[in-house]
Parts: sequence; C-alpha cells; structure tokens
Amino acid sequence: MLKLPQDFIDSVNRALPSNEVDDLILAIQESPKVSIRLNASKGITSNGFLNDTLGSPIAHCPDGYLLNTRPLFTADPAFHAGAYYVQEANSMMIGELVKRIINNYDNGAVVLDLCASPGGKSTHVATNLRAGDLLVANEVISGRCNTLIENLCKWGQGNHVVTSADAKQLGELQGLFQIIVADMPCSGEGMFRKTPDAIGEWSLSNVDLCTDRQKRIAHDIWPSLAEGGVMIYSTCTYNRCENEDNVNYIAIELGANIVEFDFPESLGIIEIEPGKYRMLPSHTQGEGFFFAILQKTSKTRLRLPKVGRIKPSKNLPDFLRGEFFGYDLQDGLMIVKNGKWNDYYFNLPALLPGIKQTGVNAGQLIKNQWKTHPEYDLLAKKTVNYALYDLTIDEALQYYKREFLSIQSAQKGISGLRWNSITLGTANAVNNGFNNLWPMNWRIIQSKIQANSLLIERPVKP
Repeated sequence: MLKLPQDFIDSVNRALPSNEVDDLILAIQESPKVSIRLNASKGITSNGFLNDTLGSPIAHCPDGYLLNTRPLFTADPAFHAGAYYVQEANSMMIGELVKRIINNYDNGAVVLDLCASPGGKSTHVATNLRAGDLLVANEVISGRCNTLIENLCKWGQGNHVVTSADAKQLGELQGLFQIIVADMPCSGEGMFRKTPDAIGEWSLSNVDLCTDRQKRIAHDIWPSLAEGGVMIYSTCTYNRCENEDNVNYIAIELGANIVEFDFPESLGIIEIEPGKYRMLPSHTQGEGFFFAILQKTSKTRLRLPKVGRIKPSKNLPDFLRGEFFGYDLQDGLMIVKNGKWNDYYFNLPALLPGIKQTGVNAGQLIKNQWKTHPEYDLLAKKTVNYALYDLTIDEALQYYKREFLSIQSAQKGISGLRWNSITLGTANAVNNGFNNLWPMNWRIIQSKIQANSLLIERPVKP
C-alpha cells in the first residue's frame, strides 16, 4: 500500500470537493493501467489486435485502448514500425483538444509542443493536423531529442520540425504560433501510482518551485502566441497552485480568456472552476491530469528575425515534388510536408532556434541512383518506387536488430520491407540477401529476444 504524505493529502483536500478526496486516495492505491494509441493513418485498427491483449477503448480518444496485459513491446515489430504508441491514457486528451481547436485557423496553423519528449503528445498532435499545418516539437533538454525524433519519424506524418530551445528563445518569435501545447513540468502528483518513487521526492517546497517555474515559462513563451491563438495548459498534478491558480494568473497577467468546452458526462471530466478541467483516476481510465485552454486577447504583432532565404533542394526526385519541400544536408535530403505554413513562413526552418531535424530523411543521390532512407519508408502516406518484400516476425526482429537478412530477392537495389501488412523500413538487396539500412541508433540491442506481437497475422495486401 502506498503511503502518501500528510501534506499531500491536505493539499488535495484544498483542491478538490470533499466528496472526491476519499475516492481519489483509494484510486491511487490501485495498479496503473497500460494504454496504447493506434496509428490509424497507417491503417491500424482494433480489428488487428488480439482480443485477450486489447482491452476497453479509451472514452476520450477514438484510437486509444487499455491493455489487459503488458506485453514485451521491444519484441513487437509493429511497435518499432510506429503502428501504435504506448501513452498514458489521460494525456491523450491533448491531441483530442488540438483536433477540436485546429479548424478555427483557416490560413493554416503552426503548432508548438513546448515540452515534447518523448513524443506521445507530439505524435498525436501531428496526426490531427491538417495538410497545411506544421508541428514544431520542442524539447529543451537536448539529450532527449534523439528519442523524440525517432518516435516522430516512426509515427510517419512528416509534418514536423524538432527543436531544442528554451521558452525565452522561442518567445522571441512574436506571434508565430496559433496553438501552443504547454504540458508544464510539474510536481508529478498524478503519477504517484505509476511511479511510486515520485512520492518520496514530493514536497510542498517542490510544489512551490514548480509553480514559479510554470509562471516563468508562460511569461517567456507568451509573446510567440498569435493574437487569438490558444495555449493548452496542462499538468499531471492535483494541487491548486500548479493548476487553477496558475491558469487564473496567466489569464489576468498576460491577457487571455479561459475557454470553456462541453464534455459528455461519460468522459468523467470534472470542471472544478469554469474552463478548468480535471481527469482523476477515480473517474477516468488514466492517471491524474489537469488542462485548461487560454485564448490570447493581448495585442501581438507578427515579428520574426530576418534571415537569408532557404533554397529548395535541386536533388528532390520527381516522385517527391509537390507534396514535400526538400532541404539539402551533407549526408542526405530532408523533406517536410508542404502547406500553408510554407506560403506564410518560407524561412521557418531557418527562423527556429536550436533545430535538430526538419521533417524526415528522404534519402540521397549516390552515383545518379536514388537511395531511399528508412525514415521515408515509415511515412504513413508516400509514393513507393521500389520493390516490397514480406518478412516473418523473426525476420522483422532481425531487421530491427540491424542484422543481415539472408533472403533471396528477385530484384537488386533498394527494397521496402513489410510484416503483417505493416511497412518496416528499407534495405538494400544484394546477391545473397539484404544489407540492413535501419538506423544504427534505433536498433534493438538485446541479443536474445523472443518474437512477440499484439497484432493478429493479417493477409498480405497486394
């Protein structure tokens, strides 16, 4: 049984109605649930999952499901191919909020995920953007960006830029973003049952520290929000200081309206104060979560630094033209989806501070022959101009370990690999098999691993 600090219990009593507190304390003692979000853009549906593994659907997210058991995700090729994402259930609300909001911006939207790593929110947001929109996924801690890049590339939307900058640096891009997702660093009270070690690290002084940090971040990033744009403010904590009180502070001090939504009672979302919403484990299928939507009313004029024009790549193959904008790199070609963002902010990749990656690596031209990169092959929607080969589950795991595949192929050169109708990546077919092109830093490093999958074997698509 988890022993909760008395100061925490007192804090919850101040934050919640008395009839909610006892139920919450009991819920914190229960075992946490594992949840995943399916990648519908890759054709993944619940019909392709084993009934004894996939549990009930998540009420607020059409593609989200609880799992009855926790499998070994590392041994599942579908996991590495971006067929689904393992994400805490209540945090899936962020992507659903973006889906509700995005159509308010007719001229395209540039959306910032301010604290993006490891990529749960970002992959969900990217899925719910329209063809002309762009996601800027930012992670202030540079060392976490590799995981963020990997997860976004595997998810396969191609409409993202990854940056590593602090809020103050991004705040200098005045009026750029129509939507800012600000999932604030917090005291983590909502994760107590999922991460029991967090209980020992919790203190009232840390709550105060987090509260002040959240205010500072809001101040720093606020100038970059366009007038009429919205900030989705969220935390995974229960106390008022980091939640309702901070939202009220932002609204008054920075100039915003708190937007109210109507949510069906079946979702279990509690509105303690107008426009401030709580998702509690006693009412929902996930951990503690708070969110509010603030629409900027203060005046903001678009002001961006002057930079030199970025030249589109001359090496962009014909099959990539039109849908993508290409940037030449030393070792390949990066592509990001075209759209209205490109019409209004042509130099955006040059404007953004701390860029780690723009879009996905499409490949490179070597001796007048185009070599497709696995990142391109993982895109959900793409033009394929190479042969496709189907692998067994064991061969798929060999591929993700970056091993040579001793499979005879009828055609030499770049080939796409599939398992269970899911695209895995690319390899180079040679005389005696496939040379592995899977990125070295993405490989499975466990030498002994048993094949395991959530997916039912499905007929191969023609």
